[in-house]
Amino acid sequence: MLGEPLAVEFLVGGDWQPAVLLGWRHEPDGTCRVHVQAVVSGLHRTSWMQLADLRLPQTAPLVPRPLEPRTRPDLLLPGAERARRTPTPLPPLPVPRSLQPDTSRA
Repeated sequence: MLGEPLAVEFLVGGDWQPAVLLGWRHEPDGTCRVHVQAVVSGLHRTSWMQLADLRLPQTAPLVPRPLEPRTRPDLLLPGAERARRTPTPLPPLPVPRSLQPDTSRA
């Protein structure tokens, strides 16, 4: 594999332990074995194990923070109330064709 090893977890004694996935191979019986590296008692150990014995690391779900506006439109700068402009009126909308009088000649 090229690039960074993939973080995984494997089950030992009822607890999930962190490890990294180094590679994998397909066995003749159709199963997949993975080569993992883990720190056991302070030493790096590598081993082949069944793919079914691994999982991706589980993280606690993040609680989304309430969104705050990026700008403060309600905050006026000093002197802004006198500099506030009145909006220019928009031009009138055209009359739809269905409401225009029929000017065609028969």
